[in-house]
Amino acid sequence: MDQSTELSEQYLIAAARAATGLERFGDESFLPGLRVMLAGLASEARLNHSGRLRAQSAILMSLKNRLWANACFEAHPEILNRRIVAPVVIVGPMRSGTTRLQRVLAVDDRLQHLTAWEGFNPAPRPGLPDHGRHERHLEVKTFLDRRREVNPAAYAAHPMDADWAEEETLLLNHSFSGFAFLGTYDMPSYRNWYLASDRSDSYRYMVKLLKLISWSRGEPEDKPWLLKAPPHMLALDVLVKEFPDARLLFTHRDPIKTTCSTMSLMWAFYHQNTETPSREALRDIWLDMCERMGVACMRARDALPRAQQFDVYYEEMDSDWRSVMRRIYAFLGLGYDASIERLLAAWIEDSARSNHHGQHRYSLEEFGTTATEVDARMMAYRQRYAIPYESHGPA
Repeated sequence: MDQSTELSEQYLIAAARAATGLERFGDESFLPGLRVMLAGLASEARLNHSGRLRAQSAILMSLKNRLWANACFEAHPEILNRRIVAPVVIVGPMRSGTTRLQRVLAVDDRLQHLTAWEGFNPAPRPGLPDHGRHERHLEVKTFLDRRREVNPAAYAAHPMDADWAEEETLLLNHSFSGFAFLGTYDMPSYRNWYLASDRSDSYRYMVKLLKLISWSRGEPEDKPWLLKAPPHMLALDVLVKEFPDARLLFTHRDPIKTTCSTMSLMWAFYHQNTETPSREALRDIWLDMCERMGVACMRARDALPRAQQFDVYYEEMDSDWRSVMRRIYAFLGLGYDASIERLLAAWIEDSARSNHHGQHRYSLEEFGTTATEVDARMMAYRQRYAIPYESHGPA
């Protein structure tokens, strides 16, 4: 087979080692997920040529970063002794405003956040000045610029920039236990494995990478992280085990809107990689996944102290964000004054002016479902958190 699209474990690991000049991965807990994913890519995903190229590139990027990260941990074992104190973690359904909330809070420099370039390339590179920050940043900037050109629908659905705040799903991907793979490729065996697996190892490795990133920046240990990722809904117990003092912000939006928008987002990534894309198959997968996420999150929240949780509603953010942010800051125990509000307002105004988060258009009809069907599947979640209905036209 042409090595430009080779997807065997032997080839990929050998190629990563050759590219980095490193041999030891250290923590090899990623291997089960990698093997299940490679089997699914080979037998189920029906990849086209571009899909094979993208899969190989993503896997190699993660393998190389794990090699570089392990070299750094070996050279600086003190990194793993760093603490992560009281992180702020935004959890909620995809398309419920998690990105907007993270990016507006990220303007407050009392919190540290993950950037997209660090999510894709978290590991310092031995022998390069300043941990190879320039090279790592340029790689991701080039990649995202290219994605914007070849897949504008995906960019419209989830705009990304190398320097913008981004979710730690990117870090979980490096353990091959990442939510992103479920939307990018149709692999039933991988999906079943993911849903049944204990994700403790992937979360522990995510924590290692967060420590590595903050160490490489020179951040103080007690500077809180601002995190967010919808997949935490499926592993909230694992998340809280790693961060028992986390302050949790739960976002809510009409499930009819979020479910339809999720299907549309996943279609933007999925259809470009396969020979035989099917909207109906994707609809069934993500109706089920959205329902599972809601049920899992409700159960996990019941076991957590109420004082650790704060609910944020999409429509209220739209209508009176200042009031919402004042209450969020009070919950977080962070001072809130006119200077902070001006920072938040500047980001919100710039985002609205640039229309960064208003370009995504979708409908239920294109996926062969109805508002009634989606609402029935998500009713328990809607009722638990008293989530209001929105209009159901394009948004």
